[in-house]
Order: sequence, then C-alpha cells, then structure tokens
Amino acid sequence: MVVAAVVAAGCVRGPTSAPAPLGAAATGLVVLPPDYDPARAYPVVEILPPTGNTAEALLQIYLSRVGLGRLYRDPPERQLAALLPYLAPAASGGGEFLVILARGRGSLDDYRTAAAWSRTIARYERQVRADFRAIAAQRRVDTTRFVVTGFSMGGDLAWALALRNPELVRGAIVMASRASYRPGPGDPGTAALQRSRFFLTMGAADDGTRRRMARAAAAMLDERGIAYRFRMIEGAGHEPAPIPTFAEALRFVLRRDGTGE
Repeated sequence: MVVAAVVAAGCVRGPTSAPAPLGAAATGLVVLPPDYDPARAYPVVEILPPTGNTAEALLQIYLSRVGLGRLYRDPPERQLAALLPYLAPAASGGGEFLVILARGRGSLDDYRTAAAWSRTIARYERQVRADFRAIAAQRRVDTTRFVVTGFSMGGDLAWALALRNPELVRGAIVMASRASYRPGPGDPGTAALQRSRFFLTMGAADDGTRRRMARAAAAMLDERGIAYRFRMIEGAGHEPAPIPTFAEALRFVLRRDGTGE
C-alpha cells in the first residue's frame, strides 16, 4: 500500500477539550442522540481529529457557527443534541445517528514524512475497526451505514480509511483536505468501492496545492465510477464545510442502498 504524497494539512486552532474513552482505553467516545432507542439500529458517524486538535473540535466549531459556543465545556451528548436540529434531517429517512469521537489529537508529526503518514493511517485504521467492534457489541447499529468524517488531517484520514476498508467504511466526508492517499496494489479494487460514497468539500480560498489535490481525488473517483459529490465553498479558507453543506454530505453518504437522493 502506498502514499502518493506527504500531507501538509495546516494546523487548526480552536477548542482543545479531549474526549474521554468509552470502556477500553483503545476505543473512542460514543455520543448518543437524544431519545436514543436501544431497539433501533442506528447509522454511525465517526469523527477523526484534525491537525493540532481532537475530534470533538468539529462539534465545537459547528456550535460556534450557530451561536452556541457556550456549550464548549458541556458533555458531547449535549453538544450533539444542540446540533441535531441542523443535522438530523440529513440522515436518510429523517433519522438520527450515533457519533464516535475518535481518541487522540492530530499532530504535525503524523504526516511530516511519507513513512510517518503511512503509520498514522495504519494506526487510525486499527482504531476505527476497534471502535466499530466496540459499538456493535454494545449497541444496535446499521452495519451498512458506517461512515467517517473530518477536516484537515481528519479528512485525509477519512479519505484513506474509506478507500482501504470499503467492506466496513461505506462513506467518507472529506473537508478541507488534500485527500492524498491513492490506492496501491494491495488495496481493494474499484469493484469493491462501488457501494461507497464520498463527499469532498474545499474552500475556494484554501491553499492552492490542497485545492488541486482535492480536485484530483474527485477526478479519480469520477474515472472509476465511484459515487461522489464535490463542493467548492466560495469565500471559505481552511475550515470545515458550512453546516448546510455538512448536512447535505451526511444525507448523501448515509443514504440507504437502493434509494434515490
């Protein structure tokens, strides 16, 4: 398995609270939606950390965008509950979803060299698999709708993990990321990715190299006939997609097999 380029996803400044692990130290934090029904099978969205921050930063950034920054220090369940009015209609069928906040904090050292980035991808690949096993053992989940997301380094990870693990990860939302990974000889082929969905967003004012590589990633998906959407966000720099675009992305990647948009 190969890495086509070393990622240089800029550092992200912002809230820095770290999620506590659920159960075993190796697993991320599971965040349940309000009115969680244990008899229902939920789709799962795992958030991966950006450079210089934790996965929880994405929730906190979106809280600030809707004027709820005062909830930064609240438990993640309360943060998710506050955001769901903006995001819940995005889930296919109007339902809610479980969230996993991947443990750890992104670091410049994670992608300083091609070898370091390969090790980082492999480490998060192990973590995501462990997280899914843990949540599937504790909760009812829809195994056909497990997706990963992130921005900056988190988006690069989401892209790589979805390409490498289509039997598990069925979709990826890749925001403000170079999407640098390219499949190698040992990776799943195009046929294995035909049920996968990718949603890529990029700020029109983001780094030029990052914009070029994101477009190249979209072109690769297009060439292989893999379902994707690409949104260039006018006026945006290196930042997550606007909430309406993120909701659109969730709707696309969480869509049930065999249904229309």
